[in-house]
Amino acid sequence: MEKSGKISLQKQKKREFVDSLAKELSAAASIYLLDFQKITVAQDNALRLNLRKKGISYRAAKNRLIREALKKANITGLDSYLKGATSIMLGGVEDPMLPAREVVEFHKANPDILKAKGISLDNSPMKGSELENLAKMPGKNEILGQVVSLMLSPGANLIALIKGPGAKVAGQIKALEKKLETA
Repeated sequence: MEKSGKISLQKQKKREFVDSLAKELSAAASIYLLDFQKITVAQDNALRLNLRKKGISYRAAKNRLIREALKKANITGLDSYLKGATSIMLGGVEDPMLPAREVVEFHKANPDILKAKGISLDNSPMKGSELENLAKMPGKNEILGQVVSLMLSPGANLIALIKGPGAKVAGQIKALEKKLETA
């Protein structure tokens, strides 16, 4: 009787974990499946602390539980990457590429640790080898800044074109006025 009570309690905890992970996966704009096999406890703790400060969700889980959570969240195309030790890093809507930049930054100090297996951006799966390319992409705020700059540049050019000849005419009138005053 005790044994079955423990088993049902474990199943309940696993179900709660899957539900929680599925909820996080549904809200994420990007999902990074990583191989964390060679990471030390100290490196993992430092990484988790850094990611937590930046609002990035990161956790390790059994592949079976990840698979169930992905299915529950209706995310497809990542099952083939669920082999070996797997951790999940989730990117938010504000900057879905932030986890990619953080992993690349982590690799600078810790090469060959925390390799990307598979990635999903807005439910579009891709190979982990795309991590470097994603890390180079600008974030949402950078893109918005570029768009605003592009929108304002035609107006600035127009003002310069209008102001330029007017300034020349004003300068010529001033020079003529000074010439007439001296004469």
